[in-house]
Amino acid sequence: MIGHMLGRSVTRLLASAVVVSVTALLPSAVSAASSSALEGRLDVAELSERAASYAFAYSNHRAEALDRAEDLAREGQQAEREEEQRLAALAVTRAAERARIATTVPPTTVPPTTVPPTTVPPTTVPPAVAAPTTTLVPAGGPTAEQWAALRHCESGGRYDALSPTGNYRGAYQFSRATWDWVAGVVNPSLVGVDPAAAAAADQDAQALALYDMSGPSPWPWCGVHLQ
Repeated sequence: MIGHMLGRSVTRLLASAVVVSVTALLPSAVSAASSSALEGRLDVAELSERAASYAFAYSNHRAEALDRAEDLAREGQQAEREEEQRLAALAVTRAAERARIATTVPPTTVPPTTVPPTTVPPTTVPPAVAAPTTTLVPAGGPTAEQWAALRHCESGGRYDALSPTGNYRGAYQFSRATWDWVAGVVNPSLVGVDPAAAAAADQDAQALALYDMSGPSPWPWCGVHLQ
């Protein structure tokens, strides 16, 4: 009987010790769990903030890229307009210079009697010499072969050729604006005519007038054939 009572007492003491131990451990466990949950919430908040920051930066970068593209397009259009205005002004200057030279140099400066007819025998120019195949062969200018090379480079030699955008037309790839101001100087009847629909001779004459006023620069890439 006494042994049974001692056994029960020992059992109660062990149970009390276990309860005390568990009670002592509970605050630290709860604290650790709360800290872990708090850190998880902090990590999620930080990641959300970073994602929002990246999205905002990407949106700003894309908007800046679109604005830059629009600026470049406007600059290209402005440069084209300025180039056409420069060529127009140059054409007017050249025309005025021609008019001045024509009025200051009278045609009688070289009398026809200075070279007797007998000084150049008829045989000096053989009758078998072929006539040029194009009107674009002024003295001292590019040869017919050079003009043919320019046409081939610009349009494949086709007088009805059109650029992919349709902005440049004919064998020499005139823009309508350039065609009209050249025509206004040398042949007003061609103003308003589609360069690709104009006669080959008219396109040749317009190209020659443009070269006479501006050199090969109106053909930035293919003009090398005229040098």
